Amino acid sequence: MTQLSDTFIQRLIARFHRPGVIGVSIAGSYTRGMQDEYSDIDLELYVDALPEDHYSLQLFDEKLVSVKYLRIADELSSLKIPERAVWAVSGLRNMHILMDESGELAKLKQAAVDFNWAPLQPLADAYASEQLSGCAEEAHKLMGGLKTANESKVLYASWGMFKNLSFAALVQAGLMIQSENRAFAILEEHFGKTHPAWTRAFRLAFGMDVETDVPAYQTRGKASLALYEETAKLFKGIINDKHREVIENTLQLINNFNRD
Repeated sequence: MTQLSDTFIQRLIARFHRPGVIGVSIAGSYTRGMQDEYSDIDLELYVDALPEDHYSLQLFDEKLVSVKYLRIADELSSLKIPERAVWAVSGLRNMHILMDESGELAKLKQAAVDFNWAPLQPLADAYASEQLSGCAEEAHKLMGGLKTANESKVLYASWGMFKNLSFAALVQAGLMIQSENRAFAILEEHFGKTHPAWTRAFRLAFGMDVETDVPAYQTRGKASLALYEETAKLFKGIINDKHREVIENTLQLINNFNRD
């Protein structure tokens, strides 16, 4: 961790070490040496019982501090849930422990260091299949919105489709997120060469790429439908039987819509 003086750290601990706080750590960009002049400080306070206000933003010595209260038991459980593990593992491995009188934070960090993705893959596959099935609703809204030129309907459904399917692809592939700032880059680095059609739809659906002479909402809407089709190809071997009928019906509707 760089650019945080020992004096600043000690004042930070003194301010937030209150009754019930059993450990203090810093996460985020400062632990990776990737902070800049606009970076906030991600302060994590470990407690036995979460307070009602368990997250806040505060100013301390003119620095923005993100204050989050956590329970060790909850963080340990996140290592057993794929859609949480992809976020948690890297953060726990890199966290800088400021106070740990009981040694429980050190044990938590070691659990993240020892983490093995393989046992979670069946759960990740089930999660991905469920998300693809759930996005059938967005697909129907997209087709209806595109047909009636309803910009708001198309954009809202595109946003839901992009968010759910891109994250489902990330979880199914077991990609660890070192920083939320790199989440999209991680997806492109992983799928860019092996699944260019998925990556193209991904970029168009979110608006990272644009097409000239076509309204933006139409480009994003059609790309979101393509993202559904390409994600179904990614998940072809792991689709759950209980989701298959909805997914296959949605794919057929999209195919018919594209032909019209």
